[in-house]
Amino acid sequence: MRWSLCTIVSFEDSYFGKYIGCEPLLVRCRLIVQPIGINVNVNFLASLVLFLAARPNRKELLVMCAAGAALGANLGLHGGMIERALLALSYCGAGSLLAVFLMPFTRHEPNLKLLGKLAIPPAFGAVSAGLLGLGALGITYDHFLYAFDGSLGYQPSYLAGQAIAVAPWIGWITKALYDALPLLVTSAYILVERRNNKEARDLFFLLMAIGVCGALCFIVFPAVGAYFLFARTFPHHPPDLSTIAIVPTMVAAKVPRNCMPSLHTAWALAVIWTAARFGRPWRLALRGLLAVMLVQTLVYHYLADMMVSFPFTLALYAATRSTVPWAARERRNAVVFGAALVALWMIAFRWATPVFLASPLAPWIALLATVGWSCRAWWLLERAADRRACNDSVAGNQWEGARLDTCEATPSLQ
Repeated sequence: MRWSLCTIVSFEDSYFGKYIGCEPLLVRCRLIVQPIGINVNVNFLASLVLFLAARPNRKELLVMCAAGAALGANLGLHGGMIERALLALSYCGAGSLLAVFLMPFTRHEPNLKLLGKLAIPPAFGAVSAGLLGLGALGITYDHFLYAFDGSLGYQPSYLAGQAIAVAPWIGWITKALYDALPLLVTSAYILVERRNNKEARDLFFLLMAIGVCGALCFIVFPAVGAYFLFARTFPHHPPDLSTIAIVPTMVAAKVPRNCMPSLHTAWALAVIWTAARFGRPWRLALRGLLAVMLVQTLVYHYLADMMVSFPFTLALYAATRSTVPWAARERRNAVVFGAALVALWMIAFRWATPVFLASPLAPWIALLATVGWSCRAWWLLERAADRRACNDSVAGNQWEGARLDTCEATPSLQ
């Protein structure tokens, strides 16, 4: 097998490097220490939201603000006005951990559950950044994904890049929402928790499972995205497929191989599907923001790996849906066929590229069938959950009625 040795990707020469106007050394450091989509500061903002949702008292708010001010004085604020404000709030999010830790003194009772909740977002961001940094070298299968996208008749990631490059404010909004995904996920979790603790627990395990299983998929099918692979031509001049060898590619740049599947798409789907049970205002707000965020996701990914996120999320959604028993056909089929479809697509990308390139009809049918079946299977799973809840409610009412009848029929001992 022959290998295609990609030239070293110079990040400061890429589309994003030119756009933000950063110094080369600074950009390289940010790329290695903080991969795209893993923003520890944003995760501390998620901790802040969880802390405020717990309705802290004045003493706890004072401790949070004091700790945040101390961090700000020590670490400083940088960037524009909005960046400074967000950074200050992230310091307060870090301070909220201290406020909860000191609850035995402010409330005379500890709250280890809340402390664990607040620690999860920054811990997850830090661990993810470290793992992605370790897997940021070696071969990638980008050319196979690029070929599939090209077989559709165009390169979707390039079109998305051109769309957000129309005006600076468009790119700023989409990038902000991309980085703010932890905040959107946290908001959804809080809404679910206030409605049903069992469903909140299911959502938590779903979000964690997406991260763990996604990391395993990155090892099996590493890819970096056209944004990095063709940094010098992105987003205006996509290379022609005839000039690319459809073989594994060695990318010399230290970039996380975290494209297959797109975890941003998976987490967004988890929130969108969970939001189906929210009120109309929250449902429309979350879905609208996530739809805009997915435009930026497409810039960093391929449409191919975003498509695979549908059966990937479906399988994990069904696996963590405790309100539907394992014996239910809807849950079992969603887990088995969703996981099988993810594996099948990875095999197809690797060895069935000539089939996709033969006619645009083949990849389009496969793409629409995958997305359509995944959404259909999710809908059937939700209907099964509704039937289960309805049956439990009817059974509970019948038992309560029978208990009352028994009590009325029992003679008094007095």
